[in-house]
Amino acid sequence: MKNFGENFQSPRKIDTMGLLLIYRGVPMADHESPRVLRLTFEFHVPLGLRTNIQGSRVQKAAEAITSAVQALAGQVFPWASEMRVRHEWSYAWHDHQPEPISLPATDKNTPKT
Repeated sequence: MKNFGENFQSPRKIDTMGLLLIYRGVPMADHESPRVLRLTFEFHVPLGLRTNIQGSRVQKAAEAITSAVQALAGQVFPWASEMRVRHEWSYAWHDHQPEPISLPATDKNTPKT
């Protein structure tokens, strides 16, 4: 695991005019920010549905959904060069779905009227 501060080590320089940004000795214009489109799907089995869902069936479903997304990705998001798929089968005995917590209004998070 990378040290959190590792990406923020010197040499860094910001000139007073805001014209020159240097990070680790390289102009900031030469660095790109990583961009990721992350989508999350959850398929819930209704409570009370009395059926045994085999692990192999879960795996086949994950593979089929992955294949469908892969086939569609080039058409709807052609900028991507790869995709990563994480799948998990679990029993959500306790799945706390909290309500949003409002934060105080600031000039940065309040629309201008």
